[in-house]
Amino acid sequence: MHAFTSVVHSLFLCNYAFSSPLLDSVRTQRNGAATYTTYLKTGQHPYMGLLPPWSSKLKIENEDSFKRSLQNGVNLFLGAGFSVKARGMLDGKLKSMPVGDMLRKELLHHFGRDPESKLPLAQLCQIISKTQRAALNDFFRSRFAVVEFDSEYMNLERVKINSIFTTNIDDLAFKIFAAGTQYYINDISLRGPSIVGASAIDYIALHGSITHSPTEVLDFSPVEMASAFERDKDKWFGYLGRIQKTPTLYWGYSMSDAGVLQALARETTNGRDRAPAWVTLREEDEEAIEYYSSLGFQIIVADTAELLKYIGQLRIEKSAGAPKRLITKRFQEYFPPDLNKVPVRSLTEFYLGAEPSWYDVYLGDLHKTKHFGIAENSINGGKNCLLIGAAVTGKSTLLKLLANSVPPPTQALVIDDITPEKATLLVKDIDKEGVKVIAFIDNAADAWEAISILATSPNIQIVAAERDYIFDSVSHRFPRRGFQIFSVSGLNPLDAQAVTDKIPAGVQRQTRPLKHDPLRGELDPTFFEVLDSCIAGHLLADRFMEALHELKNQAPEKHDLLLLVCYLYSCRVPTSVDVASAFLGDRVSDVTEVYQLLTSMNTLLGVYEGSLADSEQAFFVPRSRSVSEAVMRRVNPSDLRSLLTKFHADVSPTKIPRYDIFRRSAYDANLMQRAFANWEEGLQFYERCFSRDSSASFKQQGAIYLSRKKQFELAFSWIDEAKGIAGPRSASVRNTYAVILFNANYDKVETAPDVMATLDESMTILQKCYSDDLRKVYHAKVFSDQAVKYAEKFPHLPTAIEYLDQAVTWLNTELTARQGDRSINNLLRDLKTARRAITQRS
Repeated sequence: MHAFTSVVHSLFLCNYAFSSPLLDSVRTQRNGAATYTTYLKTGQHPYMGLLPPWSSKLKIENEDSFKRSLQNGVNLFLGAGFSVKARGMLDGKLKSMPVGDMLRKELLHHFGRDPESKLPLAQLCQIISKTQRAALNDFFRSRFAVVEFDSEYMNLERVKINSIFTTNIDDLAFKIFAAGTQYYINDISLRGPSIVGASAIDYIALHGSITHSPTEVLDFSPVEMASAFERDKDKWFGYLGRIQKTPTLYWGYSMSDAGVLQALARETTNGRDRAPAWVTLREEDEEAIEYYSSLGFQIIVADTAELLKYIGQLRIEKSAGAPKRLITKRFQEYFPPDLNKVPVRSLTEFYLGAEPSWYDVYLGDLHKTKHFGIAENSINGGKNCLLIGAAVTGKSTLLKLLANSVPPPTQALVIDDITPEKATLLVKDIDKEGVKVIAFIDNAADAWEAISILATSPNIQIVAAERDYIFDSVSHRFPRRGFQIFSVSGLNPLDAQAVTDKIPAGVQRQTRPLKHDPLRGELDPTFFEVLDSCIAGHLLADRFMEALHELKNQAPEKHDLLLLVCYLYSCRVPTSVDVASAFLGDRVSDVTEVYQLLTSMNTLLGVYEGSLADSEQAFFVPRSRSVSEAVMRRVNPSDLRSLLTKFHADVSPTKIPRYDIFRRSAYDANLMQRAFANWEEGLQFYERCFSRDSSASFKQQGAIYLSRKKQFELAFSWIDEAKGIAGPRSASVRNTYAVILFNANYDKVETAPDVMATLDESMTILQKCYSDDLRKVYHAKVFSDQAVKYAEKFPHLPTAIEYLDQAVTWLNTELTARQGDRSINNLLRDLKTARRAITQRS
């Protein structure tokens, strides 16, 4: 049987299967007619301003996203539990709409059948319809005619409803909106879909409705429903398309309807990510929550009365229409491009390691992970947020997906690079016209000054991303009261499987489970780890390395240019033709020829289209920053040494775009350690470059390099000079001093016990750095790493336990603001392991 046929069958079975009792929240004492009269005369909901306090059980997953969906447009998919606050007639008495087993018992009584019958509702209706079809229809039309309903239903006027799907046959929705002033019901079975307009709500009664012609048979037979589907498949798939495109609230269903919702979840996904969906639960049932979450539903714990009251208290923003935007004149480069202007490329490139393109975002059907929902919820709540994670964890992809989900009239700006000066100008334009803007900013550490300026505008909301270890050094620039911080490194099992399923068949290897790494513990895999385990063939970084190997002998100028572009991009700047020409000046003097060399490597390099691209210069970048960094880690050390020596001798800093960003990584000790195995050559390199960069951070990197080469005396000399340049308040330099002090003496304790005090001195310096400086995570991580080393060498000392416990306390404190942070969790694991080892020895 076709999967959707099973949905159709289930839609009958779920009708009035919701087994909630009548709700015990505050009820109106007015009858239905009085309620209508009050609303029509005053134009106000009877309960507005008089609503009771909330029940403590009401919970909404990703609440701000839910609020935003209610305002921007939502489908309602209604079951019997939705109608429990409405009443109709039964045997001359006013009764609530039947739910659960109530309808079955009413049918048994009305048709004089055995009250102890165990026949399910579906089978009972089937039997009665074969002999008393007209009487059954008359019963339904009488029983489900709403006579009165509680006034809280009028709160639905405050919600933008695109469509109503329902398995109910009552006329409650018609009565609600007939009493209102904002919307009208457009029964799609009678009128067809509405022409675009904000006032119409398309109504889709899957089981028919008592409002339809009396001659229409309300036949709930699963066979009849399946036949209807086979007769008009296009109609049913059109219905599913609405659920795929628009957020949907499933309201009034219970776990007994789980089969229906599972089938709908499967059909509406159909190989693509569907729009967000929420399902209501009357009680906080852990198993139900786990089940519906596995289907991709977000959870609302609330009964119908609570949810209606909740909607009544929502603050609704009034849209003033799309304003004229001055920012298009000077900041067009920040606008997401139109689809017809986006270069087409194979989606395979993305899964092989290329940075996400707008083509991937618009048409690539990329999976939206749980991190997307959490970040979107923060955005919809009007908060600034920061997305942090390791390399190749999908941060840039997440930013673009989020930017693409921003509804008008709010304007999304996607910013790769912005200076403080440019930010000041941008704020002036935005505030002058009053447009609401969400700025999506990658590489937050590079743009912290600009972000501080943007954050002063009441019209700008900020969503930024940064690597976790880089963010540690600038975290104090982003006050916690102003930013929500989310770690997006790990993929839960559902997301990992979904990402795997999206990998194109041509590059997806046969089943290969993720490698189990016992050192990772319970940490979720990253996006890169998932791809690495599932991709057949070479990732993009491998292709770069192969290209470098071939070009070295065949076209040495291209080899050097490719390596140059990777170096600059690993330092977060693109390569201009001017820089490339200066680098090759002694071999290729013609600028045009240099440009041609760069463009000829178009399978490896691309034209940079960021905010620097509005100049007359042409800029080039590799396919991704992670590829550039991989090349820097894997290239032959002698080639790396030649590149660095030549570049820093021949290329003026005045030609390097955003040199302020470049210099932060250009002299990194990790990179120099690979390039200069001989410490004397490395020292000479740093000394030559000091004339270019005389900053404390440059001296700091030189000190770290010398320390790693075991040249501790020279390292102390360099770090002392850094302290002199930075001044006494530089906690970062003092941190490095403490690390060098610790490493210099760590291996000397066995032969010179008197140096033991220097290790404690180092730990004390780090403790003071933590207490004095705002970069808490940065100092806590270094202290934790040294605490583990200290405990391994001196497990018998009481201070070992003290340092471990102090480190655990600090990291747990930081983890409250950065839940799921992989690096913190890794360190906590190491600390606990060291603590356990000491305990076992004693």
